[in-house]
Amino acid sequence: MKLAESTIEEDAAVLDPATWKPYKIIKWPVTKQTNTVPLIKELPDNTLKNFQFWMYDPISSQAVIVCDDAEYKFIDTQDLMCFGENDINLLAKSQIQCDPQYEVCAKSWTGVVAQIMNFKLWSGQHTRVETQLFGPYVGRNIPILPELQRKKKEQAKKQKREQQ
Repeated sequence: MKLAESTIEEDAAVLDPATWKPYKIIKWPVTKQTNTVPLIKELPDNTLKNFQFWMYDPISSQAVIVCDDAEYKFIDTQDLMCFGENDINLLAKSQIQCDPQYEVCAKSWTGVVAQIMNFKLWSGQHTRVETQLFGPYVGRNIPILPELQRKKKEQAKKQKREQQ
């Protein structure tokens, strides 16, 4: 495999204090390959029908959902969108278990469940734009994205028609 060639540029504005020579900046060209991120498969609704409890595991930083017949482990909060509407409602009704010192980390998982319920992002309902709601915005007011703004306008128009 051929390695990409780099270019070296000197930055005259920034000097090394030890040698008083300009710093060198190495630039690499953009690669032609793209990374593919595997998305978790959607699970059928009522997958958690034999739900017992869910907990935050601080050792692996995972949420663990325990059922009678299976155990689900999630590293990323966004992966909870693989569950259906009934499963998300079940997670929302049950409290996540954790050690008191890790309560803040565990609350980020329940915050995601609330966001999924609020924006109806359960399995089969989410779009690429709406998946941007996770990450730094979990548990905070979410900025209105163009798609959500359009949906709100459509809902407002529909309510006005029903009132008339």
